[in-house]
Amino acid sequence: MRRLHPLSGALKVGRGLLQGAFFGLIAGTTLVGVLGLPAGAAPLVVPALALVVGGFALARYYRFTYEIEGDTLRVESGVFARQSREIPLGRIQNVDARQGILNRLLGLSVVAFETAGGAATEATLDAVDGAEAERLRRLVQRRGKATDRGTELTSAEANGADESETEQSTGVAADPSDGPDTEELFAFSTRDLLTYALVSVRPAAPVLLLVGLPLGFDILAGVLRFNLGLVGGGSSLSLSVLGAFGPPRLVALVALVGLQFLVAALVLSVALTLVEYYDFTLVREGEDLRYERGLLRRYSGTIPLSKVQTVSIRENVVMRRFGFATLAVETAGYSGGNGESGQGVAVPMAPRPVVYDLAQDIEPFGDLDFERAPTRARRRYAARFAIVAGVVTAVGYAVDTFLLEGGYWWLLLGLFVLVPPAAHLRWRHRGIALDDDVMATRTGFWRQTTRVVPYYRVQTVFVGRSPFQRRRDLATVTADTASTSTIVGGSATAYDVDDDRATELRGILRERLYTDLLGRKADRDA
Repeated sequence: MRRLHPLSGALKVGRGLLQGAFFGLIAGTTLVGVLGLPAGAAPLVVPALALVVGGFALARYYRFTYEIEGDTLRVESGVFARQSREIPLGRIQNVDARQGILNRLLGLSVVAFETAGGAATEATLDAVDGAEAERLRRLVQRRGKATDRGTELTSAEANGADESETEQSTGVAADPSDGPDTEELFAFSTRDLLTYALVSVRPAAPVLLLVGLPLGFDILAGVLRFNLGLVGGGSSLSLSVLGAFGPPRLVALVALVGLQFLVAALVLSVALTLVEYYDFTLVREGEDLRYERGLLRRYSGTIPLSKVQTVSIRENVVMRRFGFATLAVETAGYSGGNGESGQGVAVPMAPRPVVYDLAQDIEPFGDLDFERAPTRARRRYAARFAIVAGVVTAVGYAVDTFLLEGGYWWLLLGLFVLVPPAAHLRWRHRGIALDDDVMATRTGFWRQTTRVVPYYRVQTVFVGRSPFQRRRDLATVTADTASTSTIVGGSATAYDVDDDRATELRGILRERLYTDLLGRKADRDA
């Protein structure tokens, strides 16, 4: 059995000593103040608790072992409650490695193993050196090939012997062609990275900005005073100043603050994207895709092409205007190891033809001719948006009548002008396409997503009808796969299909699923 790198143990012990000393200082001060113990007792608690926590961290390091035994990764851990996990290498979907700043300085990597059993990481090695991380990744890669060939790993491969060791033990020279061919598929230049940072929108940016506002209260107060001066309200912050504002100046103040917030969120979004996707490269190693990215924290991982469940092409409205798109792939129980970056992002941004060519290389399909929903679905969308506009107008009327007393609530009636184009855009950007080998769905205007699912990956096909859909003879067709995104509503879904067509689609998908599976089984037997 192998242990983690000694430097990893030293870091854990050092962290434990610091944590124990910190809590010891708090506990010692509390005991002296509450129980009336002598003041000299407090300094004794600090080293005692530091030694306890540091000793426990040392015990956890020594009790954590792992090894490749045959076709199984075995991990044992726990000090008091022992745990033993055996993970078949053939079930491992992905091996991801990440490096924080300190780990990069020490040459260590945290290795995570993802299986098809769910979204949670099955096992994590924190941490091993780069050579050991590469050895584990290669073993999983070889096991995937051995599974496809119906063979087993040799003892030399399972024990991590390299080519020279195998040659010495067997007397047979290693074949250089046994190693996977490596081909660079995509790499971000500095210009590409800056363009992607500007045209992509990260939902986490405004949330992080809101959370961080209390930490920058002095800066926030200064900005508010500056805004008050711009709208002619002086520079003092008080409710009386705001109360003296008329509706026009109050609306101008709110609009100015909102614009500044959006600009700050955009700047934060650009910074987050630059840090996350710095030096992004994507290479193809045999039947795997391997990516590396990150400035402060370095990430690398593999995406086995043989286990891809869904290929997604995403384009927000700005990217679509300039002809760019994002490519994401999903495997069973895996979504790229980073929720923020989306499911298994293979190419963050590239020209649309390049993205489609790579998508067709991963999962072959022809030209997609999307079938739109019936026009009566557009009327359904118009009714829905009209209800939303009516609710917003009613709320605005109440606020203006009872609080602002400005008489400008009628401006919100302009929202009804946007209802027809909004309904049309939603209808236009939804559809379904059936190719000889795949099913594809498309949805979204602001962020359009095209999902491509091979028939043999479909787990379940079901047709749903809401009360409002039944009223217009419409239905929703959903094809679930084993990817994690289906758990959070990321399935390939065709919305508001004609009711009879939905039933027909369910039959077609079921028939093509069985035909595809039988064909693939015949190919394997042959």
